[in-house]
Amino acid sequence: MILSIAWKNIWRNKVRSLVVIMAICFGLLGGIVAVAFMNGLLLGRLNDAIKIEVSSLQLHQAEYLENNEIKYVLNNADSLMKDIRGNQGVEAVSKRFKMEVMVSSNRSAAGSMLVAIQPDNEKKVSELYKHLIDSTSSYFEGMKRNPILIGQKTAEKLKVHVRSKLMINAIDVNGESIQPVFRVVGIFRTQNTGFDESNVFIRYDDAVKIFGFTDNQAHEIAVLMKDMMETGEIIQSLKEKYTKFKIDDNALLRARNDSIPENIYDELKSFKADKEYSYDEFDREMNRILGSDVYEQYKKQIRSVAETGIDVAEWKTLSPELAMQSTWLDFMLFVFVGIILLALGFGIVNTMLMVVLERVREIGMLIAIGMNRKRVFTMIMYETVFLSLTGGVAGILLSWITVTILNHNGIDLSSISQGLQAIGYPSIIYPTVGFIEYVQVAVMVILTGILASVYPAWHAIRLKPAEAIRSE
Repeated sequence: MILSIAWKNIWRNKVRSLVVIMAICFGLLGGIVAVAFMNGLLLGRLNDAIKIEVSSLQLHQAEYLENNEIKYVLNNADSLMKDIRGNQGVEAVSKRFKMEVMVSSNRSAAGSMLVAIQPDNEKKVSELYKHLIDSTSSYFEGMKRNPILIGQKTAEKLKVHVRSKLMINAIDVNGESIQPVFRVVGIFRTQNTGFDESNVFIRYDDAVKIFGFTDNQAHEIAVLMKDMMETGEIIQSLKEKYTKFKIDDNALLRARNDSIPENIYDELKSFKADKEYSYDEFDREMNRILGSDVYEQYKKQIRSVAETGIDVAEWKTLSPELAMQSTWLDFMLFVFVGIILLALGFGIVNTMLMVVLERVREIGMLIAIGMNRKRVFTMIMYETVFLSLTGGVAGILLSWITVTILNHNGIDLSSISQGLQAIGYPSIIYPTVGFIEYVQVAVMVILTGILASVYPAWHAIRLKPAEAIRSE
C-alpha cells in the first residue's frame, strides 16, 4: 500500500518530478560517458604498452636490471621458456637480447636500444608487426642478410628509408668494439613515438653470430598472459621457483643506497654470507633475525636489495606509470559520478522539502486520523528513492546505449594525434564501462536517494497535526 501511494505521489506534480528525473538522467549520462572515455583512453594505452612495449611479465638476470651490461644473460633460456609455457594462463613466450648501441647512417647517428628477437615467437607476444608502415614485404622477410627494423622517428632522424644501410656501433660479449652493417627491412610507427625513437630490432640468430652469444642465452624472456593484466598467481609461482636471495657486499651497498634504517642495515650486515636462499628460506631467516613485524614493514625493500639469480617482474613494476594509471580506472568512476550525485542530492532534498511543505495539511490529516509517523516517514523516503531510481535507471540505460555506440565506432582524435602519441596514447579511443561499474552506479543512486530522503521525511514527522491542519 505505502509503495503504491508513494509511486503515485511523485506524479502529482509531473513537471517538477520530470525535471528532477531528467537532471539525474543527464547528470549520470555525462558522468558515465566521461568515465568511459577516460577508461578507453587508459585501456588503449595499457593495451599498446603491454602488447608492444613491456609484455605481461619479463624475466632477467637480476644483475642485468641493475647494470644493463651485455654479459648478464640467462644461460638456460630455452628450458625456462618451456617451463613457463606450461603455466596456466600463459599465451606466449619469447626470448630477446637487448643492448644499448649507437645507430648511424651516412648522414646522422642516434643512440638506441637494440632488441634481438625471434620473429615467429615475437609475433605471438608483441603486436609490433601490425604497425609496419613501410617494408620490403612482411615482418623481417624479403632480406636475407642482417635486416633491421626501425621506427619512423629514427628513420627521419637518420634520413634513411627501406633498404638503406645502417651501421651499429656496439660491444660484443668479449668486450671488443664491433661495427656490423645492417639494411633496413621495415619501418614501424606505434602509438608511442618515444618507443619508436628509442628502439631498433634485429633477428635473434643474427645477434648470436655477430655479438658472440650462444643459442640458449637471452637477456630477457617476455611472457604474454591470456588475460594480459592478470599476473598475480604466475608471478608468485615463478619467483618462488627461480628467484634467489643473498646478503653480500652488493646487497649491503644497495641497502645503504636504499635508505634502509640503520638498525636493519646492521642486522643484514651481520647476516652477510655467500649462501643463496630460496624465496621461502629467505623469508624465514629474515623473520628470525628481524622479527615478523619489522620484516613485514620493510619486506619489499629488503627483498629488492638481496635479490639475485633470475628476476621476475610484472608490467606494473616494469612500467610504474602504467600501474598508477590502471588504478585510476576504478577510482575515476566514484569521483566523477560521486560529485554529480552529490550535487543532484541537494537538488533532490530541495524538491522533497517543497513537496512536504505543499502537503503540510495532508500529512497533518493523515497523522490526525491515526497514521503511524513511521509510515509517514517511510512514505516520504519511498517517494525520494523512487524519484532517484527512476532518473538513475533512465540515466544508466541511456549511458549504456551511448557508450555501446561509441565503443563500436570509436572516437577519432586524429586532429591531436601527434600530441597524444608523444605521450603514448592512441588517437582513436573506444570508450568502455564494465557491467560491475553500472551496478556500482545503481547502488550509488539508491544510496543518494536514501540519504536525500532523510531530512525531508524527518521534517514531515515533526509536524504537529493540529497546527498542520490549520495551516494554509
